[in-house]
Amino acid sequence: GQGQISPLSVAFVNLKPLVPGHVLVTPRRVVARMAGLSPEEEEDLWRSVRVVQSIVGGVHGAEDFDLGIQDGPVAGQSVPHVHVHVLPR
Repeated sequence: GQGQISPLSVAFVNLKPLVPGHVLVTPRRVVARMAGLSPEEEEDLWRSVRVVQSIVGGVHGAEDFDLGIQDGPVAGQSVPHVHVHVLPR
């Protein structure tokens, strides 16, 4: 399932997790590229990533994370909706 973590962002477990605790954080509004986010959405997205890191880190005993964005199809973005991968390490 997914969970609203702020008025502008949601987070959910990746359907094909690379590691246990692999979560995606995405703006609620469908925006294909980072450049299309409003300043409020961009700030909220990164604030939400920090919240998810805290939660996932506590659950999985992780202090370190890989954070990833593929911004555009040539960069490997398979879904045209901005999202940040949060992977506990």
